[in-house]
Amino acid sequence: MLTIQELFEYSRRVRYSFATKLSELQWDQVKKNREASFYSMKNILIHMIDNEDWIVNWVIPGKPDKYSRRKSEEYTNMGKVLEHLAEVEEKTKLFLQNIDERELNRKVNFVLSSGKTFDLSVEECLFQSFTEQLYHLGELIALLWQENVEPPKMQWFWNNPRHDAP
Repeated sequence: MLTIQELFEYSRRVRYSFATKLSELQWDQVKKNREASFYSMKNILIHMIDNEDWIVNWVIPGKPDKYSRRKSEEYTNMGKVLEHLAEVEEKTKLFLQNIDERELNRKVNFVLSSGKTFDLSVEECLFQSFTEQLYHLGELIALLWQENVEPPKMQWFWNNPRHDAP
């Protein structure tokens, strides 16, 4: 059976490969408004990172109202995005190290910016963060294709945390 730690390790590997791919492009390509969900590839990636940060470090601990995101304009190059990614991944890794069944089952008040509230378990919150990334990876794939850039491999069999990636 897969663990939440394995899902997040898979997620980390895939997200990092996409961040690396974006780092290989010209900055103007990455920050260009493409009228996508968060407009640019840069902003979509930042949203993916911030979503994990928000859920793991603010929603689950019960302090979502204290969370504030940096403005996307503050990310002036991929180096800054990669630094933010590393910071969030480190916090997530620390959180997941000692998580147990009791914590996974603990109920959390999950409130959207619209005010809509859900009573979710910690496990469901983590799964929401995981699936959010999957949705936006598809979007990045399409935007990379529009630039005639082959996206990184995202399939489980290429990024399985139980095996070394080929």
